[in-house]
Amino acid sequence: MLQWSRRLLVGLNIINWVLLILFMVAFVAVSVRPDVFIGAIDDAKPAINGGYMLDLFRVVMLLCIPIAIAAHAIFTRLVAMIDATKAGAAFSTENARRLRTIGWWLLFTQIVDAGFGLLSMEMSAASGEVFGWQPSLTAWLAVLLLFILARIFEQGAAMRDELEQTI
Repeated sequence: MLQWSRRLLVGLNIINWVLLILFMVAFVAVSVRPDVFIGAIDDAKPAINGGYMLDLFRVVMLLCIPIAIAAHAIFTRLVAMIDATKAGAAFSTENARRLRTIGWWLLFTQIVDAGFGLLSMEMSAASGEVFGWQPSLTAWLAVLLLFILARIFEQGAAMRDELEQTI
């Protein structure tokens, strides 16, 4: 199961970077030929300020960069934790540090997501269309859980070190 999970995480990390590249290509396309996109927006809904909507859309695309970096950090640390577990060092201070780091990155993604929520509300107001967004209570609880688990792993590593010194 760990090997399958490891492969999945490595694959997800590759997909993460491919999608970021695609979003950045789209960003460049929108920046090089804004008139095409503004024209499409104006044709669909003439009452909407196409330039303003395009600017908001660009910001949304730029938010993909920090999210991709955070996803990479999370995926690589999870892979490292799987490798440490396979080596027999699940409860280690290094894994505790990795969990805490994952917690900080996940907190960062929630803050960026809140920024996306503000942008989606602005886009909805500017266009009259509904851009769906809602905060994720589950993700905020996951952040808290990761910090708690990091502390538990620290305690487990300390207990393991103490036991090894006793024997």
